[in-house]
Amino acid sequence: MTRLIVFDVDSTLLAVESLDFAVERALSGLPDGAQRAARLSAITDQGMAGTLDFRASLEQRLAIAGLTREAVEAAQEALRQQLTPGMAGLLADLRKRARVAAVSGGFADLIAPALADLGFASGDIHANSFIYDDAGPQAGVSGFDRDNPLSRSGGKAVVVRALKNQAGAAHAVMVGDGMTDYEAFAAGAADAFIGFGGVAERAPVRDKAPAWARDVDALARLLEA
Repeated sequence: MTRLIVFDVDSTLLAVESLDFAVERALSGLPDGAQRAARLSAITDQGMAGTLDFRASLEQRLAIAGLTREAVEAAQEALRQQLTPGMAGLLADLRKRARVAAVSGGFADLIAPALADLGFASGDIHANSFIYDDAGPQAGVSGFDRDNPLSRSGGKAVVVRALKNQAGAAHAVMVGDGMTDYEAFAAGAADAFIGFGGVAERAPVRDKAPAWARDVDALARLLEA
C-alpha cells in the first residue's frame, strides 16, 4: 500500500512564515518598516485562521511588501537557517516507508533551497511563484501566477488530490498549521489531517483537527500510528 504524507511548509517544515520573513528583512530599517511588518503579520494570521480569503491575503501581503528579486534571493538563503528542529530526521525516517511531498501557499522562489536541504526533490515541491516586472536584481515582485490553484482558497485540496492519484496512494495524510491545510482534509482530498502546533498554535485549526501535534516528537508518534 502506498502512503502519501503531505506537509505544509510555513510554520510547519519551516519555523517561520516565509513571505513575512522575507518582507520583514526587506523592510528592516525603513521609516515605516515596523508598521508595515505588523500589518503583514496580522493579514497572515487572518488567512491562516480562515477569516480572510487566501488569495486576498496574498494580494494584500504583496502590496505591503515591495519585494525585489535581490531581496527574494537574500531571503531564500536566510530561510535555510529556519528549518523546524527535528523535521529533517522525521522526514528521513518517513521516506523509508512513504512518499512525502511539500505543498505550500508560499512561494517556491523563497522556500525551494530550504526544502532541498530537507531532502525534497523539485518534483515534490508544490508552491506559488512570483511574477517580476523586469529581469534585473532590482526587478520588483509585481504579482503571482493566478493560474496556480495554490494561490486561492481550497487550492491545496486540488493539489493533494492530484498527488494522491499520481502516486496511486491508498491513503493520504495532510500535516500543517493552517486552515488551508485542514481544508484539504475537509474536502476529501486527504484521508487524514494532523494539525501541527509546534511553531504556531492556531486555535481554529486546533479545534477542528481530528489529531493535533504540539511538537515534532508528537507528530512522529501520530504518523507512526
